[in-house]
Amino acid sequence: MKYKALNQYCPSYNSSWLLIKLSQFILIGVFLGSVCQAASVQQKPKNILFISVDDLRPTIGAYGDTIAQTPSLDRLAEKSRVFLHHYVQAAVCSTSRAALLSGQRLKDGSIWSKLRRQPEPENPVSWAHHLRRFGYETISIGKVSHQPGGVIDKQQNVHEIPFSWDEAFGPVGIWQHPWGAFFGYADGSFREYGYGNNKNDTVAYEYIDVDDNGYADGLIAEEAIKKLEQLAGSASQPFCLAVGFYKPHLPHNAPSRYWDLYDPEKIPQPSNSRPPEGVDPEYSLHPSFELTTHYDWPGGEGNITEAQARKQRHAYYACVSYVDTQIGKVLDALDRLGLAETTIVALWSDHGWHLGEGGIFGKQTNFEVATRSPLMISVPGMNQPGAATSAIVETVDLFPTLAELSGTPIPEDLAGKSLLPWLDDPEKDSEDSAHSFFIRRKEGYWGDTVRTSNFRLVHWWDVNSGQSLQVELYDLRSDPQETINVADRPKYASVVRKLMTAVKDYSGQVRQ
Repeated sequence: MKYKALNQYCPSYNSSWLLIKLSQFILIGVFLGSVCQAASVQQKPKNILFISVDDLRPTIGAYGDTIAQTPSLDRLAEKSRVFLHHYVQAAVCSTSRAALLSGQRLKDGSIWSKLRRQPEPENPVSWAHHLRRFGYETISIGKVSHQPGGVIDKQQNVHEIPFSWDEAFGPVGIWQHPWGAFFGYADGSFREYGYGNNKNDTVAYEYIDVDDNGYADGLIAEEAIKKLEQLAGSASQPFCLAVGFYKPHLPHNAPSRYWDLYDPEKIPQPSNSRPPEGVDPEYSLHPSFELTTHYDWPGGEGNITEAQARKQRHAYYACVSYVDTQIGKVLDALDRLGLAETTIVALWSDHGWHLGEGGIFGKQTNFEVATRSPLMISVPGMNQPGAATSAIVETVDLFPTLAELSGTPIPEDLAGKSLLPWLDDPEKDSEDSAHSFFIRRKEGYWGDTVRTSNFRLVHWWDVNSGQSLQVELYDLRSDPQETINVADRPKYASVVRKLMTAVKDYSGQVRQ
Protein backbone atom coordinates (compact mmCIF):
# COMPACT_ATOMS: atom_id res chain seq x y z
CA MET A 1 0.00 0.00 0.00
CA LYS A 2 1.46 3.36 -1.03
CA TYR A 3 0.72 6.57 0.79
CA LYS A 4 2.18 9.99 0.29
CA ALA A 5 4.69 10.89 2.98
CA LEU A 6 3.07 12.78 5.84
CA ASN A 7 5.20 15.86 5.23
CA GLN A 8 3.59 16.10 1.77
CA TYR A 9 0.12 16.40 3.31
CA CYS A 10 1.04 19.39 5.42
CA PRO A 11 4.12 21.59 4.96
CA SER A 12 4.41 22.12 8.71
CA TYR A 13 4.53 18.37 9.39
CA ASN A 14 7.96 16.74 9.55
CA SER A 15 7.82 13.07 8.55
CA SER A 16 10.68 11.82 10.70
CA TRP A 17 9.45 9.20 13.13
CA LEU A 18 10.75 11.08 16.16
CA LEU A 19 8.78 14.16 15.25
CA ILE A 20 5.72 12.04 14.46
CA LYS A 21 5.83 10.74 18.02
CA LEU A 22 6.36 14.22 19.44
CA SER A 23 3.52 15.62 17.37
CA GLN A 24 0.98 13.07 18.56
CA PHE A 25 -0.05 15.32 21.41
CA ILE A 26 -0.11 18.53 19.41
CA LEU A 27 -3.86 18.96 19.10
CA ILE A 28 -4.38 20.10 15.56
CA GLY A 29 -7.27 21.29 13.56
CA VAL A 30 -10.59 22.88 14.29
CA PHE A 31 -13.85 21.09 13.69
CA LEU A 32 -14.55 20.87 9.95
CA GLY A 33 -11.54 23.12 9.39
CA SER A 34 -8.97 23.07 6.64
CA VAL A 35 -5.97 20.77 6.79
CA CYS A 36 -2.33 21.85 6.89
CA GLN A 37 -2.85 25.10 8.79
CA ALA A 38 -3.37 24.11 12.40
CA ALA A 39 -0.32 22.26 13.67
CA SER A 40 -0.11 24.65 16.59
CA VAL A 41 -3.80 24.87 17.50
CA GLN A 42 -4.43 23.60 21.00
CA GLN A 43 -8.13 22.81 20.68
CA LYS A 44 -8.98 19.20 21.45
CA PRO A 45 -10.46 17.42 18.41
CA LYS A 46 -13.78 15.65 18.60
CA ASN A 47 -13.87 12.08 19.88
CA ILE A 48 -15.03 9.36 17.50
CA LEU A 49 -17.36 6.47 18.28
CA PHE A 50 -17.45 4.08 15.34
CA ILE A 51 -20.07 1.30 15.42
CA SER A 52 -20.01 -1.60 12.96
CA VAL A 53 -22.77 -4.18 12.61
CA ASP A 54 -22.23 -7.48 10.81
CA ASP A 55 -24.54 -8.47 7.91
CA LEU A 56 -27.01 -5.64 8.53
CA ARG A 57 -29.09 -4.67 5.52
CA PRO A 58 -31.20 -1.49 5.92
CA THR A 59 -33.73 -3.38 8.07
CA ILE A 60 -34.23 -0.18 10.06
CA GLY A 61 -37.23 2.02 10.61
CA ALA A 62 -35.30 5.12 9.57
CA TYR A 63 -34.60 3.45 6.21
CA GLY A 64 -38.28 2.84 5.58
CA ASP A 65 -38.68 -0.69 6.94
CA THR A 66 -42.13 -0.64 8.50
CA ILE A 67 -41.72 -3.99 10.25
CA ALA A 68 -38.34 -3.55 11.94
CA GLN A 69 -38.42 -2.50 15.57
CA THR A 70 -35.25 -0.46 15.86
CA PRO A 71 -35.85 2.45 18.26
CA SER A 72 -32.16 2.96 19.06
CA LEU A 73 -31.06 3.13 15.44
CA ASP A 74 -34.02 5.37 14.66
CA ARG A 75 -32.97 7.68 17.50
CA LEU A 76 -29.42 7.80 16.15
CA ALA A 77 -30.82 8.60 12.70
CA GLU A 78 -32.59 11.63 14.13
CA LYS A 79 -29.18 13.06 15.07
CA SER A 80 -27.34 11.93 11.95
CA ARG A 81 -26.98 12.28 8.25
CA VAL A 82 -28.60 9.11 6.95
CA PHE A 83 -26.99 7.91 3.74
CA LEU A 84 -29.71 6.07 1.86
CA HIS A 85 -27.42 4.87 -0.91
CA HIS A 86 -24.23 3.63 0.69
CA TYR A 87 -22.49 0.72 -1.04
CA VAL A 88 -19.69 -1.58 0.05
CA GLN A 89 -16.71 -2.61 -2.07
CA ALA A 90 -17.59 -6.31 -1.83
CA ALA A 91 -20.49 -8.11 -0.17
CA VAL A 92 -18.25 -10.28 1.97
CA CYS A 93 -16.90 -9.53 5.45
CA SER A 94 -13.12 -9.59 5.09
CA THR A 95 -12.85 -7.59 1.86
CA SER A 96 -15.44 -5.03 2.89
CA ARG A 97 -13.76 -4.40 6.25
CA ALA A 98 -10.31 -4.19 4.69
CA ALA A 99 -11.63 -1.51 2.31
CA LEU A 100 -13.27 0.32 5.21
CA LEU A 101 -10.14 0.50 7.33
CA SER A 102 -7.54 1.03 4.62
CA GLY A 103 -9.56 3.38 2.43
CA GLN A 104 -8.47 1.32 -0.57
CA ARG A 105 -10.17 -0.91 -3.12
CA LEU A 106 -8.70 -4.30 -2.27
CA LYS A 107 -9.09 -7.74 -3.77
CA ASP A 108 -9.34 -9.34 -0.32
CA GLY A 109 -8.32 -8.89 3.30
CA SER A 110 -4.86 -10.42 3.01
CA ILE A 111 -3.28 -6.97 3.23
CA TRP A 112 -3.12 -7.20 7.02
CA SER A 113 -1.09 -10.42 7.17
CA LYS A 114 1.44 -8.91 4.78
CA LEU A 115 1.74 -5.70 6.78
CA ARG A 116 2.21 -7.55 10.08
CA ARG A 117 5.44 -9.00 8.68
CA GLN A 118 6.88 -5.57 7.87
CA PRO A 119 8.30 -2.72 9.97
CA GLU A 120 5.88 0.07 10.72
CA PRO A 121 5.64 2.20 7.57
CA GLU A 122 5.86 5.96 7.55
CA ASN A 123 2.39 6.23 6.11
CA PRO A 124 -0.82 4.98 7.77
CA VAL A 125 -2.21 1.53 7.04
CA SER A 126 -5.69 2.32 8.42
CA TRP A 127 -7.67 5.26 9.68
CA ALA A 128 -7.09 3.99 13.22
CA HIS A 129 -3.33 4.10 12.56
CA HIS A 130 -3.71 7.59 11.12
CA LEU A 131 -5.71 8.90 14.10
CA ARG A 132 -3.37 7.25 16.58
CA ARG A 133 -0.43 9.11 15.08
CA PHE A 134 -2.25 12.38 15.60
CA GLY A 135 -2.81 11.83 19.30
CA TYR A 136 -5.99 9.75 19.44
CA GLU A 137 -6.30 6.88 21.87
CA THR A 138 -7.62 4.05 19.71
CA ILE A 139 -9.59 1.07 21.03
CA SER A 140 -11.36 -1.74 19.15
CA ILE A 141 -13.93 -3.97 20.84
CA GLY A 142 -15.73 -6.80 19.06
CA LYS A 143 -15.62 -7.21 15.30
CA VAL A 144 -14.32 -4.14 13.49
CA SER A 145 -11.84 -5.83 11.20
CA HIS A 146 -12.58 -9.36 9.99
CA GLN A 147 -11.36 -11.19 13.11
CA PRO A 148 -13.62 -10.91 16.18
CA GLY A 149 -11.78 -8.89 18.78
CA GLY A 150 -9.46 -7.62 16.09
CA VAL A 151 -7.00 -10.35 17.05
CA ILE A 152 -5.69 -13.43 15.25
CA ASP A 153 -5.00 -15.65 18.25
CA LYS A 154 -7.23 -17.18 20.91
CA GLN A 155 -5.15 -15.53 23.64
CA GLN A 156 -5.89 -12.12 22.05
CA ASN A 157 -2.28 -10.98 22.01
CA VAL A 158 -1.73 -10.35 18.28
CA HIS A 159 -3.71 -7.59 16.58
CA GLU A 160 -5.08 -8.35 13.14
CA ILE A 161 -4.38 -4.79 11.95
CA PRO A 162 -0.85 -3.72 12.81
CA PHE A 163 0.09 -0.32 14.26
CA SER A 164 -3.54 0.77 14.65
CA TRP A 165 -5.01 0.08 18.07
CA ASP A 166 -3.78 0.89 21.54
CA GLU A 167 -6.13 -1.88 22.64
CA ALA A 168 -8.13 -4.51 20.72
CA PHE A 169 -10.15 -7.35 22.19
CA GLY A 170 -13.45 -9.19 22.20
CA PRO A 171 -15.19 -10.45 25.35
CA VAL A 172 -15.48 -14.24 25.28
CA GLY A 173 -17.82 -15.00 28.19
CA ILE A 174 -18.59 -18.71 28.27
CA TRP A 175 -17.35 -19.32 24.72
CA GLN A 176 -13.57 -19.68 25.29
CA HIS A 177 -12.29 -17.38 22.52
CA PRO A 178 -13.53 -14.60 20.17
CA TRP A 179 -14.63 -16.87 17.30
CA GLY A 180 -16.50 -19.03 19.80
CA ALA A 181 -18.31 -15.95 21.06
CA PHE A 182 -19.07 -14.88 17.49
CA PHE A 183 -20.71 -18.22 16.67
CA GLY A 184 -21.96 -18.81 20.21
CA TYR A 185 -25.11 -20.48 21.52
CA ALA A 186 -26.69 -19.83 24.89
CA ASP A 187 -25.38 -23.07 26.41
CA GLY A 188 -21.74 -22.15 25.73
CA SER A 189 -21.38 -24.24 22.60
CA PHE A 190 -20.37 -22.68 19.29
CA ARG A 191 -19.82 -23.44 15.63
CA GLU A 192 -16.19 -23.79 14.62
CA TYR A 193 -14.93 -21.05 12.32
CA GLY A 194 -13.84 -21.80 8.78
CA TYR A 195 -15.33 -22.59 5.42
CA GLY A 196 -13.32 -25.81 5.46
CA ASN A 197 -14.82 -26.79 8.82
CA ASN A 198 -18.41 -27.17 7.76
CA LYS A 199 -19.66 -28.87 10.90
CA ASN A 200 -23.36 -28.84 10.19
CA ASP A 201 -24.46 -30.12 13.58
CA THR A 202 -25.30 -26.61 14.81
CA VAL A 203 -28.62 -24.89 14.15
CA ALA A 204 -29.02 -21.75 12.06
CA TYR A 205 -31.08 -19.91 14.67
CA GLU A 206 -31.89 -20.09 18.35
CA TYR A 207 -34.22 -18.23 20.68
CA ILE A 208 -33.75 -18.89 24.38
CA ASP A 209 -35.14 -17.09 27.42
CA VAL A 210 -31.87 -15.47 28.51
CA ASP A 211 -30.87 -11.90 29.24
CA ASP A 212 -28.94 -9.82 26.75
CA ASN A 213 -25.62 -11.19 27.98
CA GLY A 214 -26.78 -14.67 27.03
CA TYR A 215 -25.19 -13.90 23.65
CA ALA A 216 -21.97 -12.05 22.97
CA ASP A 217 -23.33 -8.73 21.75
CA GLY A 218 -24.60 -8.00 25.24
CA LEU A 219 -21.06 -8.45 26.52
CA ILE A 220 -19.67 -6.21 23.78
CA ALA A 221 -22.06 -3.42 24.77
CA GLU A 222 -21.08 -3.88 28.41
CA GLU A 223 -17.37 -3.61 27.63
CA ALA A 224 -17.93 -0.58 25.40
CA ILE A 225 -19.75 1.20 28.23
CA LYS A 226 -16.93 0.40 30.66
CA LYS A 227 -14.43 1.81 28.21
CA LEU A 228 -16.48 4.98 27.70
CA GLU A 229 -16.58 5.44 31.47
CA GLN A 230 -12.78 5.20 31.59
CA LEU A 231 -12.34 7.54 28.66
CA ALA A 232 -14.74 10.11 30.12
CA GLY A 233 -12.43 10.47 33.09
CA SER A 234 -9.45 11.34 30.91
CA ALA A 235 -9.21 14.72 29.25
CA SER A 236 -5.64 14.33 28.04
CA GLN A 237 -6.37 13.17 24.50
CA PRO A 238 -9.27 12.50 22.14
CA PHE A 239 -10.37 8.93 21.63
CA CYS A 240 -11.51 6.75 18.78
CA LEU A 241 -13.56 3.86 20.14
CA ALA A 242 -14.61 1.29 17.53
CA VAL A 243 -17.31 -1.15 18.63
CA GLY A 244 -18.22 -4.07 16.38
CA PHE A 245 -21.40 -6.05 17.00
CA TYR A 246 -21.84 -9.61 15.70
CA LYS A 247 -25.55 -9.89 14.95
CA PRO A 248 -27.41 -10.26 12.69
CA HIS A 249 -24.67 -12.54 11.33
CA LEU A 250 -25.43 -16.26 11.34
CA PRO A 251 -26.31 -18.11 13.46
CA HIS A 252 -29.38 -15.95 13.97
CA ASN A 253 -29.46 -16.30 17.75
CA ALA A 254 -31.20 -13.81 20.03
CA PRO A 255 -32.96 -13.82 23.41
CA SER A 256 -36.56 -14.94 23.01
CA ARG A 257 -37.99 -11.57 24.00
CA TYR A 258 -36.73 -10.17 20.67
CA TRP A 259 -38.44 -12.97 18.77
CA ASP A 260 -41.62 -12.11 20.61
CA LEU A 261 -41.54 -8.59 19.19
CA TYR A 262 -42.63 -9.93 15.81
CA ASP A 263 -45.69 -11.63 14.44
CA PRO A 264 -44.18 -13.99 11.84
CA GLU A 265 -47.27 -13.64 9.68
CA LYS A 266 -46.60 -9.91 9.32
CA ILE A 267 -42.96 -10.20 8.30
CA PRO A 268 -42.99 -9.44 4.56
CA GLN A 269 -42.05 -11.97 1.93
CA PRO A 270 -39.79 -10.75 -0.88
CA SER A 271 -41.55 -9.78 -4.09
CA ASN A 272 -38.55 -10.92 -6.14
CA SER A 273 -38.10 -14.45 -4.84
CA ARG A 274 -36.90 -15.89 -8.15
CA PRO A 275 -33.66 -15.31 -10.09
CA PRO A 276 -33.88 -12.34 -12.46
CA GLU A 277 -35.06 -12.95 -15.99
CA GLY A 278 -32.28 -13.23 -18.53
CA VAL A 279 -29.41 -14.28 -16.26
CA ASP A 280 -27.54 -17.48 -15.58
CA PRO A 281 -27.81 -17.97 -11.79
CA GLU A 282 -24.51 -19.85 -11.79
CA TYR A 283 -22.79 -16.49 -12.12
CA SER A 284 -25.19 -14.12 -10.41
CA LEU A 285 -26.43 -16.12 -7.43
CA HIS A 286 -25.42 -19.02 -5.18
CA PRO A 287 -27.19 -21.90 -3.41
CA SER A 288 -27.33 -20.17 0.00
CA PHE A 289 -24.27 -22.20 0.95
CA GLU A 290 -23.42 -20.38 4.19
CA LEU A 291 -26.88 -21.12 5.56
CA THR A 292 -27.57 -24.55 4.13
CA THR A 293 -24.16 -26.24 4.42
CA HIS A 294 -22.67 -24.71 7.56
CA TYR A 295 -25.64 -25.51 9.77
CA ASP A 296 -28.00 -28.39 10.38
CA TRP A 297 -30.24 -28.03 7.34
CA PRO A 298 -32.74 -30.76 6.41
CA GLY A 299 -33.00 -30.94 2.65
CA GLY A 300 -29.38 -30.12 1.91
CA GLU A 301 -27.57 -27.35 0.07
CA GLY A 302 -29.77 -24.73 -1.54
CA ASN A 303 -33.07 -26.39 -0.65
CA ILE A 304 -35.12 -23.95 1.41
CA THR A 305 -38.80 -24.55 2.01
CA GLU A 306 -41.28 -21.74 2.47
CA ALA A 307 -41.61 -22.62 6.17
CA GLN A 308 -37.82 -22.51 6.62
CA ALA A 309 -37.64 -19.20 4.76
CA ARG A 310 -40.29 -17.66 7.00
CA LYS A 311 -38.51 -18.85 10.13
CA GLN A 312 -35.16 -17.49 8.94
CA ARG A 313 -36.63 -14.08 8.15
CA HIS A 314 -38.17 -14.00 11.62
CA ALA A 315 -34.80 -14.94 13.13
CA TYR A 316 -33.04 -12.16 11.22
CA TYR A 317 -35.48 -9.49 12.38
CA ALA A 318 -35.16 -10.69 15.97
CA CYS A 319 -31.38 -10.36 15.76
CA VAL A 320 -31.68 -6.84 14.36
CA SER A 321 -33.82 -5.79 17.32
CA TYR A 322 -31.40 -7.47 19.73
CA VAL A 323 -28.38 -5.61 18.36
CA ASP A 324 -30.42 -2.40 18.20
CA THR A 325 -30.91 -2.61 21.96
CA GLN A 326 -27.17 -3.12 22.52
CA ILE A 327 -26.35 -0.11 20.37
CA GLY A 328 -28.88 1.89 22.37
CA LYS A 329 -27.09 1.03 25.61
CA VAL A 330 -23.82 2.41 24.24
CA LEU A 331 -25.48 5.59 22.96
CA ASP A 332 -27.23 6.06 26.31
CA ALA A 333 -23.85 5.82 28.05
CA LEU A 334 -22.44 8.45 25.70
CA ASP A 335 -25.25 10.80 26.78
CA ARG A 336 -25.02 9.91 30.49
CA LEU A 337 -21.28 10.56 30.58
CA GLY A 338 -21.57 13.96 28.93
CA LEU A 339 -19.68 12.84 25.83
CA ALA A 340 -22.39 13.28 23.22
CA GLU A 341 -21.56 16.92 22.50
CA THR A 342 -17.89 16.17 21.87
CA THR A 343 -18.17 12.88 20.01
CA ILE A 344 -18.74 12.07 16.35
CA VAL A 345 -20.76 8.86 15.92
CA ALA A 346 -20.59 6.80 12.74
CA LEU A 347 -22.58 3.59 12.23
CA TRP A 348 -21.79 1.26 9.31
CA SER A 349 -22.45 -2.29 8.19
CA ASP A 350 -20.14 -4.41 6.06
CA HIS A 351 -22.85 -5.42 3.54
CA GLY A 352 -26.48 -6.39 3.18
CA TRP A 353 -28.05 -9.86 3.20
CA HIS A 354 -30.56 -11.63 0.98
CA LEU A 355 -33.69 -12.71 2.84
CA GLY A 356 -35.08 -14.71 -0.06
CA GLU A 357 -34.54 -12.09 -2.78
CA GLY A 358 -33.48 -13.92 -5.91
CA GLY A 359 -34.46 -17.14 -4.15
CA ILE A 360 -31.45 -17.16 -1.82
CA PHE A 361 -30.37 -16.34 1.73
CA GLY A 362 -26.95 -14.80 2.31
CA LYS A 363 -24.54 -12.15 1.08
CA GLN A 364 -21.89 -12.59 -1.64
CA THR A 365 -23.72 -11.28 -4.70
CA ASN A 366 -23.56 -8.08 -6.74
CA PHE A 367 -27.22 -7.19 -6.30
CA GLU A 368 -28.55 -4.12 -4.50
CA VAL A 369 -29.71 -6.12 -1.49
CA ALA A 370 -26.16 -7.39 -0.85
CA THR A 371 -24.03 -4.37 -1.77
CA ARG A 372 -26.15 -1.70 -0.03
CA SER A 373 -25.87 -1.25 3.73
CA PRO A 374 -26.67 1.40 6.34
CA LEU A 375 -24.40 4.36 6.98
CA MET A 376 -25.19 7.10 9.48
CA ILE A 377 -22.86 9.86 10.66
CA SER A 378 -23.72 12.17 13.55
CA VAL A 379 -21.60 15.27 14.17
CA PRO A 380 -22.25 17.59 17.11
CA GLY A 381 -23.66 20.85 15.81
CA MET A 382 -24.18 19.50 12.30
CA ASN A 383 -26.54 21.17 9.86
CA GLN A 384 -29.99 19.59 9.49
CA PRO A 385 -29.54 16.57 11.78
CA GLY A 386 -31.93 13.77 10.91
CA ALA A 387 -32.10 14.62 7.21
CA ALA A 388 -31.37 11.83 4.76
CA THR A 389 -29.34 12.17 1.59
CA SER A 390 -29.74 10.26 -1.65
CA ALA A 391 -26.11 10.79 -2.63
CA ILE A 392 -24.39 7.61 -3.82
CA VAL A 393 -21.45 6.97 -1.48
CA GLU A 394 -19.05 4.13 -0.79
CA THR A 395 -17.35 2.48 2.16
CA VAL A 396 -13.95 3.79 1.02
CA ASP A 397 -15.31 7.29 1.71
CA LEU A 398 -15.14 6.70 5.47
CA PHE A 399 -11.36 7.11 5.85
CA PRO A 400 -11.16 10.60 4.30
CA THR A 401 -14.34 11.61 6.12
CA LEU A 402 -13.02 10.62 9.55
CA ALA A 403 -9.70 12.26 8.79
CA GLU A 404 -11.32 15.56 7.85
CA LEU A 405 -13.75 15.47 10.76
CA SER A 406 -10.83 14.99 13.14
CA GLY A 407 -8.98 17.93 11.62
CA THR A 408 -6.12 15.74 10.43
CA PRO A 409 -4.66 15.69 6.90
CA ILE A 410 -6.26 13.37 4.39
CA PRO A 411 -3.83 10.92 2.76
CA GLU A 412 -3.75 11.81 -0.92
CA ASP A 413 -4.02 8.38 -2.49
CA LEU A 414 -7.16 7.15 -0.74
CA ALA A 415 -9.77 5.73 -3.10
CA GLY A 416 -12.74 7.58 -1.65
CA LYS A 417 -13.88 11.13 -1.04
CA SER A 418 -14.76 13.04 2.11
CA LEU A 419 -18.48 13.12 2.84
CA LEU A 420 -18.37 16.49 4.60
CA PRO A 421 -20.19 18.28 1.75
CA TRP A 422 -23.20 16.00 2.34
CA LEU A 423 -22.92 16.30 6.10
CA ASP A 424 -23.29 20.02 5.58
CA ASP A 425 -25.97 19.83 2.87
CA PRO A 426 -27.99 16.64 2.37
CA GLU A 427 -29.42 18.02 -0.87
CA LYS A 428 -26.06 18.56 -2.49
CA ASP A 429 -25.98 17.14 -6.01
CA SER A 430 -24.00 13.97 -6.56
CA GLU A 431 -23.10 12.54 -9.94
CA ASP A 432 -21.02 9.80 -8.43
CA SER A 433 -21.44 6.08 -8.91
CA ALA A 434 -20.62 3.18 -6.61
CA HIS A 435 -18.43 0.22 -7.55
CA SER A 436 -18.44 -3.25 -6.02
CA PHE A 437 -17.17 -6.66 -7.01
CA PHE A 438 -17.34 -10.27 -5.97
CA ILE A 439 -15.09 -13.21 -6.83
CA ARG A 440 -16.38 -16.77 -7.01
CA ARG A 441 -12.97 -18.24 -6.35
CA LYS A 442 -13.91 -21.89 -6.71
CA GLU A 443 -15.37 -21.37 -10.17
CA GLY A 444 -12.93 -18.64 -11.23
CA TYR A 445 -15.62 -16.03 -11.91
CA TRP A 446 -15.13 -12.34 -11.17
CA GLY A 447 -18.11 -10.00 -11.17
CA ASP A 448 -17.80 -6.19 -11.27
CA THR A 449 -20.76 -3.92 -10.76
CA VAL A 450 -21.41 -0.20 -11.04
CA ARG A 451 -24.44 1.44 -9.49
CA THR A 452 -25.61 4.83 -10.77
CA SER A 453 -28.74 6.74 -9.86
CA ASN A 454 -30.71 5.00 -12.62
CA PHE A 455 -28.93 1.74 -13.44
CA ARG A 456 -26.93 -1.18 -12.15
CA LEU A 457 -24.60 -2.99 -14.55
CA VAL A 458 -22.85 -6.24 -13.61
CA HIS A 459 -20.10 -7.83 -15.70
CA TRP A 460 -18.97 -11.40 -15.02
CA TRP A 461 -15.71 -12.61 -16.54
CA ASP A 462 -13.40 -15.60 -16.30
CA VAL A 463 -10.39 -14.90 -14.08
CA ASN A 464 -8.15 -17.32 -15.96
CA SER A 465 -9.00 -16.56 -19.57
CA GLY A 466 -10.35 -13.01 -19.29
CA GLN A 467 -13.40 -14.11 -21.31
CA SER A 468 -16.60 -12.17 -20.77
CA LEU A 469 -19.26 -14.49 -19.34
CA GLN A 470 -22.35 -12.39 -18.67
CA VAL A 471 -23.50 -8.79 -18.72
CA GLU A 472 -26.48 -7.70 -16.64
CA LEU A 473 -28.22 -4.34 -16.74
CA TYR A 474 -31.09 -3.35 -14.48
CA ASP A 475 -33.14 -0.21 -15.09
CA LEU A 476 -33.77 0.89 -11.51
CA ARG A 477 -36.32 3.49 -12.55
CA SER A 478 -38.81 0.83 -13.63
CA ASP A 479 -37.30 -2.22 -11.92
CA PRO A 480 -35.89 -1.28 -8.48
CA GLN A 481 -35.97 -4.93 -7.38
CA GLU A 482 -33.59 -5.92 -10.20
CA THR A 483 -35.79 -8.63 -11.66
CA ILE A 484 -35.19 -8.23 -15.43
CA ASN A 485 -31.85 -8.11 -17.20
CA VAL A 486 -32.23 -5.64 -20.08
CA ALA A 487 -28.59 -5.62 -21.23
CA ASP A 488 -29.42 -7.13 -24.65
CA ARG A 489 -32.24 -4.71 -25.49
CA PRO A 490 -31.25 -2.25 -28.24
CA LYS A 491 -32.63 0.79 -26.42
CA TYR A 492 -30.03 0.28 -23.68
CA ALA A 493 -27.00 -0.27 -25.93
CA SER A 494 -25.41 3.12 -25.22
CA VAL A 495 -25.91 2.67 -21.46
CA VAL A 496 -24.24 -0.74 -21.59
CA ARG A 497 -21.26 0.63 -23.53
CA LYS A 498 -20.76 3.51 -21.10
CA LEU A 499 -21.08 1.43 -17.95
CA MET A 500 -18.96 -1.42 -19.31
CA THR A 501 -16.14 1.07 -19.73
CA ALA A 502 -16.67 2.18 -16.13
CA VAL A 503 -16.54 -1.35 -14.66
CA LYS A 504 -13.46 -2.29 -16.67
CA ASP A 505 -11.67 0.85 -15.48
CA TYR A 506 -12.72 0.05 -11.93
CA SER A 507 -11.48 -3.54 -12.13
CA GLY A 508 -8.03 -2.19 -12.90
CA GLN A 509 -8.09 -0.11 -9.72
CA VAL A 510 -8.65 -3.07 -7.39
CA ARG A 511 -5.40 -3.88 -5.61
CA GLN A 512 -4.37 -7.45 -6.18
